[in-house]
Order: sequence, then C-alpha cells, then structure tokens
Amino acid sequence: MSNYQHEQDISLSKEQSAPWISPMSSMDFDEQGEAARRMSSISSHPGYSQLNNDGQHQNTAHATQQGGVSDDSSPNKGSSGRYSATYDNPLRLSHQSSQFKIRRVPVPDQAISFASDSSIQDLKKQGAMSQMSSPGDTLIGRSSPPRSSPWGRLWRFSINSLHRKKSSTDTLTMNMQPISGTECPSIMEEEACDGNSTRPYYPKQCCNDGPEPCSSRKDIQSPAFHWLTKVVVFLSLYSTVMSGIWLFVAIVQPRWGRRISSRMGMGPSTATVLTAFLSKTIELSFVTIFITFLGQILTRRAISRGSRGTTLAEMSMRSWVIQPGSLATHSGMLRYAGFSVLGILSLLATLVAAFYTTASDAMVAPKLKYGRWEHKPMSGYVRSSYANSDYVKMLCPDILEPEVGSKDNTVACTAVIVSGESYRNLQTFMGVWKNINANGTTTIHDVKDRPAGVASLNSNTTLYGSWIETEHSDVAAHFEKTGRIINNVTLAMPHPGVAAAATSPLNGIMQPDDLSGLGEYAVKAGVVSPAVNVLCVNMAQDELQPLVYTEWPNAKTNWTGVGLQKQGWQNWTDEVPRHPDSRGNANFFNRTVVDDIFRWGPTYQRRPPIFQLFPADYNTVVNSTVIGSDAIYIMGKHPKLQNYTMCELRSWVSPNCSTQFNISGISGSKMAAHCEDPDDVDSYRRSFSGPQDWAKPSGDWKWLADQWRLATDLNGGERNNNASNARILTQLILPGPKLLSYQPSMAEALAVFASSTLTLGAVGTPFRHYWDYEKPGNILGEPGIVHQFNASVITQQYTSGHVYNWQGIFYVVLALMFALNVLCCAYIFSHAKLVTDYTEAQNLFALALNSAPNERLKGTCGGGPEGRDLAVPWRVGYSSGANHYFIEQTSGRPWGRTVATETATSRTADGDGFAGESYDRLRNGRPWL
Repeated sequence: MSNYQHEQDISLSKEQSAPWISPMSSMDFDEQGEAARRMSSISSHPGYSQLNNDGQHQNTAHATQQGGVSDDSSPNKGSSGRYSATYDNPLRLSHQSSQFKIRRVPVPDQAISFASDSSIQDLKKQGAMSQMSSPGDTLIGRSSPPRSSPWGRLWRFSINSLHRKKSSTDTLTMNMQPISGTECPSIMEEEACDGNSTRPYYPKQCCNDGPEPCSSRKDIQSPAFHWLTKVVVFLSLYSTVMSGIWLFVAIVQPRWGRRISSRMGMGPSTATVLTAFLSKTIELSFVTIFITFLGQILTRRAISRGSRGTTLAEMSMRSWVIQPGSLATHSGMLRYAGFSVLGILSLLATLVAAFYTTASDAMVAPKLKYGRWEHKPMSGYVRSSYANSDYVKMLCPDILEPEVGSKDNTVACTAVIVSGESYRNLQTFMGVWKNINANGTTTIHDVKDRPAGVASLNSNTTLYGSWIETEHSDVAAHFEKTGRIINNVTLAMPHPGVAAAATSPLNGIMQPDDLSGLGEYAVKAGVVSPAVNVLCVNMAQDELQPLVYTEWPNAKTNWTGVGLQKQGWQNWTDEVPRHPDSRGNANFFNRTVVDDIFRWGPTYQRRPPIFQLFPADYNTVVNSTVIGSDAIYIMGKHPKLQNYTMCELRSWVSPNCSTQFNISGISGSKMAAHCEDPDDVDSYRRSFSGPQDWAKPSGDWKWLADQWRLATDLNGGERNNNASNARILTQLILPGPKLLSYQPSMAEALAVFASSTLTLGAVGTPFRHYWDYEKPGNILGEPGIVHQFNASVITQQYTSGHVYNWQGIFYVVLALMFALNVLCCAYIFSHAKLVTDYTEAQNLFALALNSAPNERLKGTCGGGPEGRDLAVPWRVGYSSGANHYFIEQTSGRPWGRTVATETATSRTADGDGFAGESYDRLRNGRPWL
C-alpha cells in the first residue's frame, strides 16, 4: 500500500532536533564508498509521526515522497521553494539524492528504548560491528522523537547489507530508486542557464548530486568606482609609469654628478638602497596587476558564451608568476597552457618577475662608471715663469727665521728637496735597469723604447717621463758621421700644473673624495711639457786642453796627490777672460774640435765652459757659471777608459707632448708625458694652426740646475771626494758607439737625475710656451692668473647603466616589463568594472562548493588532476531564479539547478541592479585572448 503525503513546513526547535544526532554515528562517507552515495537521505516529512507509530506493527507499508517539485494544489506552495532542499536532503550533503521512494519492510515487534544506557551501549556495539555511518535524524513517522528514532539503527548496517537480496533475514532493508515521473532531462539547452532564464532546470548530470543554490549576496561584477578598482588602477599606473622610467633611465644612462656623492646630494649607499626598493615595488605591483589581468581574462572567458571556457592548466598560470618554481614542479601544465597566447604572456611575465630586480640592479642602480671623453677647456692658476729659482724657493716650507740680509735658509730648504727628489728618481731608474740586467728581458737599442725617468710630485703623484727628439739619439749614426761617441737624449716630463688644475674647483671635476674615495678620472691636457736635454761627447785629453785651466800656458797649479793630477790655484777664475773684454768685444774663449757639436763660438754666439782640472777616475767636475749661457756642463772620467766625457744639460718646454693625468681613490694619482704621437689630438702643438716660434732653452733653469748640482755634490771632483753619485754616473759612460742593452747610458742617467728640476721648476708656471707678464722677478701674487688650456676629460660618476656589454641582455627584461604593463593597463582601463576573479583560491573554492561534482574529473580528488584532466574546460554558469553561480561544462550542460521559479527581474542581494544583469552582459561579451 502506498501513501502520499503533502509537504508541510516543519520547524523543529533546537531541543527537538539536537537529540536526533546519534552518538554512535561516525558519518564517514569516505569509508562507505559508492554505496554511501547511493543511500537516500531521509527527509523531514509531514507523516513523520505516523510512520514512527506504524513502525511498531508487522505490516508492510510503502511511503512515497516526492521532492524538488512543488504541488500546485498544496497550501504550502510558497514555502516549498525555501525548504524543498531541506526535505530532500536534511543533512545537506551534496552527494545525497533527492528523488527516491522509500519502502518499509517488517521489523521485530518489540520496543526499543533509547533512554536506557544499556540499550545505547548495545546500539553502539552493533554500530561498531556494522561500521555504518548514522545520520542524526530519522524521518519516518509524523512526529519527531524526543531523543533518537529507532530508525536510526538503519545507519548501523554495513555497506555489504545494502547489496543483499530482498529475501534477506536482516531486520531492515532499503531499496531507493528515483521516483517515476521526475526523470532528468537528457539534454540541457545552454540557454537554460542564461541570466534571462526564468524556469527551473534539472541537468541530467546533477539530478542526483545537485547542491543547494547559494543565492549570491553580491553581483559578479563590481562597479567602476569600487575601491578595489581604484587600487588596481593606481597600481597599474604606478607599475606602468615606473617601469617606463626604469627603461628610459637604462637606455639614456644618465650621470648623476653631485646629486649622488658622499659630500653633496644623496649618499651612494642611500641611492643604491632606494633604487632597489623602487624596483621591488615595481616588481610587486606588476605581479599584482598581471595576476589581476590574468584572472579577469580567464573569468570573463569562463563566463562568455562565445569562448571555449577555461581549464585547470590555464588557471595554474597565475602560480607561474607568483611561484616561478612551479614550472619545474608542475611542468605538465606547460603542455596544455604554455603555448597559447595567454600562456606565452604568462611565461614572459614569469621571466620578468623573476629577473626584474636583477635587471634593475644591473641596468638602473647607480654605480661608479666612466663616461665618454669630453673635449673642453680647462683652467688653472699661473704665478711664475718656467724654472724660476726664486719662486721655487718661495714654495719651500722653510720655518726658520733667516738672518738679516741672508737667504741661506731658503737655499738650504730648496737643496734638501732637490737632492731628495733626485736621489729617489735615480734610485728608481737604476732599479728598473737592475731588473732588466738580471733577467735579460730587453735588447732594445732605440732610445724611444728604453725605460724613461720616473719622478714624484708632492709625494702622492707619480710622474712618468718620455724620451723625445729621439731622431738625434742614434749613437751609431753619430759615430758614423763624426767619428765620435755622442750620447744625446732629451727627457720630457708631464706638466705638474695639470694636477693642480684638475683638482681645482675651477673645473668642477668630482674628486675621489666626492665618491666615497672610490672614484677615478683622467685628463689629457694640451699643455707644454718641461724637458731636459743631455748631450755627452767622449773626448781625448788633448782635445779638452783649451777648456781646462791647468793645461793653459802660465797656469798656476798645484799637485793634488792623486797620480799626476794638478789643480789650479785658489783664485784661478780670475785668470779666465772676461766677457766682454776690455775693449768691449765679445769673448768666446778658446776654440775646440767639438764647437759644432756643442754649438760654441761666434757662429752660435755661445761660450764653452772652463774647468779647473781634469777629474780623476769615478769623479766629476761641473761648470754652471758661464756668463750668458743657458746650460751647465759636467765632465767625468770612466776608470777603464783613457778619454773623458763632457756633458751639456739644457732645459726648455716642449710643444710636442700632452700631459695625461689619472687619479684614483684606490691606486692614487699618476701623470705621464705623451709625446711625439701624430695621432694625439691633445698634443699642445695641435692648439695652434700655423707655425710658431717655439720656446728656446730657458736661461733661468741654469740657476735652478746650479742648486741641483750643489745639493747632489756633482762638483766633488775638484776635491777628489769620490762622491757616490759621481761614481754611479761615470761608470755609465758609453765605451763604444752603441747603447748597451743591460744598462743605461750616462746621458740617460743624468737626464733622470736632473728631472726633479723639471718638476719643481714647472709648478705654477704657464701651460703655454711663453710668458707675457711684466712682473718683478716674474712672480705673480696669489692666487695667480687663470690660464685656460684644451683638454679631454673622462670622469667617473655614479651612473645608471650597465658596466659590461653582456649585461645588455637585461634590456629585454626591462622592455618586457614595460610592454606587459602597458597591455595590462590598457585592459584594465577598457574593463574598469572588475568581475569576481575565479582563479583566486577563495573564490574558486566557494564556487566549487556550490557546484555539482564533475563527471569528467572523477578520480582526481585524492592525488589531484593530471594529464588530460588539466585540459578539461569549464565555464561559470548562472541561475537567475536562485541568483546562483556554479561551474558548468562547456558542452552546454550546466552543473547546477534551481529549486524555485523566480523572474529575471528579482533584485540582487545588495540592491544594485537586477540579478543576472551583469552576468548576461558578460555572457554575451567577447573575451580577450
């Protein structure tokens, strides 16, 4: 017999419903497997009490319950839509079916009391034996029991009892089948889930597993002026503008000058940290915007009617950007999503997000870097003419008070400086040749390729000289022409005034101290270079007799006690002829066989030197007092040679060089004379277009050289003191007509030895080859006159840009960042109304919980989807009647159901617009990509 009961609205109090939950029930549906899913949920029913009472008799009754569709004749039609899901699924389990007919079978005619503790213990024991989950409420009968229904024993049966035959002797069997007349539609039209749909629908896939509609509280699309939209727009603009600036800076590579320095502006470390911080904010904002861009495209695609939907593989693209390592751990995603347009964009975004900070550090972060050579005029102060001995004395740091009318203290101070610098220069030079002599690393006989002198300026700048006019330095050629051993060399030194000009505020060059002691710069100055010429000629004793007082007729001499050496009397200089003579005629002294070599005599208007005596072995004698002369002369004797050697020293400023100045906060500063290079655009000679009257040998230098020879005791041969300097120099006299490959010549050594006078004599002097000021003593007051000179300058500053060429590859990262930002920004502005991003975990989780199971993803709940599971497409469906969003298959069978018929003009939960209006617009829109 079958009974039909109308549905009624039953509201149970907490006290009535709480006892229905059986303490013995574990509700473990995972253990029950598929059988548990086939079980019917026992709904609340108006005939609950009657069924409970009838259950005590041994008769068979059949109760058929019809759910889901309201009876039009029922007085409770208005409430059926609200509670029909409760009727069909009292536990609200998504896996319970709602279309069943329940059949009662005989049960033992005995009362079962649940008030007894022993009975409860028996039930617990039986439940444990059967391992069957039990629901908390039993819906048989017309009234709810105060505690637990005896029909709760139904849940204690094991899963095997559900498959037993009807003839089984078990206490209770159930056979649940869909009620006839409520079959699911075989095919569901896609229009049934449109936002304009007004009728209920029951997809075949979901008839037995449909969830309760959620009735969304908010619309799927937010307003254009929503706070989230404003944040997204701001982040998009920030990321786009800043990434554009970053790319522009990397291309232009601006130099920040004093805006980033340790003395002014921003400190270097602060600038580095600020750049890293800003690049990180660009990276983070980009990741945020691209994830939003990706989520909006995939969600709109999942909604749009004209799209193919979206897949799990495509949803994983957001994790590529956030966690680049997921490309390695979930490489299978690339197969199904990596080769689409959106997949390629995501891979590029992943690359950008992973390496943008590195690219910023390489291409934008300020770092010390050389710029380009700049040709510009530089300025420096000038106070004196070249080689002014009086000005050199002024510069000497003398703290002693001189006696009235005496200048001995300043002379002594100058002599100390000159001698110290000279000794150091000669020692350094000989040290270089010692290494050459020891390892035999050179066989060079050409002067221009041989080691030149090295000097020092202010004890902190190293000066490197250069051999010039080397066409006159070929010993073999001179010997072939004159039959004499002639050793002629000219050494040029860099102009020391360039160092003062480079470090002067006049030129505004950032010094290493401005760059935390780490900066560098270089200057190529088109200025003159002080030079010294040393001409040494080997001569026989009889050839020198016209120039040696002891060899003159009627000379007053004394024996020195050293062999046959004689020396002149104390006032021997009084017997030297005067210039001019008593008649006013020019007196050029005696003629010699070497007048044309040294340019002496009336033809050259130059006078030769006169010496007191011939020097002994290892000794030298000096004459620096020739009237009107521009040179000093030194004569020395090699111990193993019969001949003597006479050397002439003169100095001038050469126009054939440029001075190169380099300074580093780490390695110090150095200067070099770069001479006679036809390709040197900075050579001083290049500053003039036509021929010039270049400087002649300086007459003032002779007096500075006289102080040098006194300080170095080069005239000790008059006393046969065997001075160390003279001993070294005389042993370097050339024994034959060629330069030795293992040691320097005497002329080379003398030039280096005298180079200290070039350095000291050029401090504060003009950068050009002439002096055009009429001042007493040729000395100007402080700070002097500003002179300009042409120069090429290259400096280090904190610069944004790459250091090595291979780092240019990071341009790709910066350009991609900007391009992707522009794309995302354009999309966001064109789609200002954001939709709910269903690629976000919380949104997808809520959507999935309110959707039916996926038949095409069976078996993936434990180990997760893999292989073709990742390519299963899906869409976001919508039921306007219930205002319910759910997941539907792209085949047109939405996974959801409505439970009551409502019109499409019902209001949304927040009262903004009509339910489904936004969805309908999105559904019919055309998605990007």
